[in-house]
Amino acid sequence: MMKKLGYALVVYVIVCGITILLPASPGYDVWSWKLLVGQVYAIPAFIVTLLILYFLGR
Repeated sequence: MMKKLGYALVVYVIVCGITILLPASPGYDVWSWKLLVGQVYAIPAFIVTLLILYFLGR
């Protein structure tokens, strides 16, 4: 289970990294705001990855 969690955390970090690197609107071009908005995409990606790996491992 820990290996599956590790893969899901890697996906989470990658998605957060991508959202920080992408350009944003002038008013929202702060890394902390980008990271906050990136959570909207990173948390579901984490959950989906964890569920896929869990059910494939059964």
